[in-house]
Amino acid sequence: MSYPLNWKSLSTRQEFDKIVEDSREKPALIFKHRPSSSESTQALDQLEKDWTISPENLDVYIIDVMKDKDVAEAVTDMAGVMNEYPQVLLFADGVTMYDESREMISVKKIKLALKIINRTFKWMETRV
Repeated sequence: MSYPLNWKSLSTRQEFDKIVEDSREKPALIFKHRPSSSESTQALDQLEKDWTISPENLDVYIIDVMKDKDVAEAVTDMAGVMNEYPQVLLFADGVTMYDESREMISVKKIKLALKIINRTFKWMETRV
């Protein structure tokens, strides 16, 4: 089943901090995008074409790395990854759980990462 991919804009550090905090309740995906890059635009188009993840399971955000460069750098600094574009970062429980860049970005991999996250947290809850 496919779902519309309704990106929420990410343009401030305060918004990013809230996204990370809110990921403790629901995972969040951030797509770092450079609109002037054909590679970035192609990755965005492919995500939107292949998207099959319910908005109930994942919040999705997009950041323009040229317009909001300082926020984009804060995202990668906090995540502990190299600053690239296009790039996706998946946050859950307040930390980075998955990241991917360039042609390696795919809905299939994002779904797999979500599955692992959900199983991990389910297992952790049973251990309490």
